[in-house]
Amino acid sequence: MTTSDLRNPLKRARNIGSAKSGAAAWMAMQFTSIVLAALSVWFVVLVLSLMHGDYASIRHSLGHPANATLMAVFVVLVAWHTELGLRNIYEDYIQTHWLLFWSVIVTRFALLVITAMALLSVIRLALAR
Repeated sequence: MTTSDLRNPLKRARNIGSAKSGAAAWMAMQFTSIVLAALSVWFVVLVLSLMHGDYASIRHSLGHPANATLMAVFVVLVAWHTELGLRNIYEDYIQTHWLLFWSVIVTRFALLVITAMALLSVIRLALAR
């Protein structure tokens, strides 16, 4: 036993402790938060500029390569940030292992479907110029 191991001896015997994955999830959450903060400013400006536009002008603006790329990145990061946040909530509050497992699986599947549909919409707008 090393002096740097501060876990309870019973937990050490059962190999219960840090899974060493919390830091990566925390860093991913911080990264998505920072990038989404900047992209949210762009998104709000875009929505406000298109608020009174007709369908053709909105389609033309969203079909621009820069806007299409930023929208795709925005959609993916929102989905990733949502999955990280919900998984964190599930892990904190769901005690039953099978319910936790299926909650994470269903959430990931739903976010995957929603993200795929949103990205296909962005691609259709970008290519239909």
